[in-house]
Amino acid sequence: GGTKMDPLAWEVRGVDRVVPLPHVDLTLPRVSRRLFPSWLVVSALMLSYVLVLSGIVYDIIVEPPSMGQEYDSVTGRPRPVAILKYRINGQYILEGLSAGLFFFIGGGGFLLVNYALTSLGRRSSPVVTALAAVGGLAAILIGVLLSWSFLVQKVPGY
Repeated sequence: GGTKMDPLAWEVRGVDRVVPLPHVDLTLPRVSRRLFPSWLVVSALMLSYVLVLSGIVYDIIVEPPSMGQEYDSVTGRPRPVAILKYRINGQYILEGLSAGLFFFIGGGGFLLVNYALTSLGRRSSPVVTALAAVGGLAAILIGVLLSWSFLVQKVPGY
């Protein structure tokens, strides 16, 4: 018999007949490992991930306050709040940084689960693999639950 091909691959071949696709030859850049150690590259990427998800661009452009205040209905005195309620497209600085940290926890959980799955084929300790898998799943769950709790506080009744 013939070989079966993915239907999406057939669609791409069909597009190539109508519109000529450019030939792209990608090569990895030659950066010395001594110049940038892998831990430094991963750390820089994770830090930029947290800052972008925290809304640092929004914070620089709009310059919101770090925290807000609302008046207590019983005493009438102002009290500090960290979450800007009823505004999905607005945030306080601490709210954004906290949300970015929660996303980082969830993303780190996915990295731990990936490490556990890729270490199954290698000769690594089963205890380390199990701890990475359980810790990764726990981090994913914690990140999702914390993000959900923020959303519930930001949009009451959601």
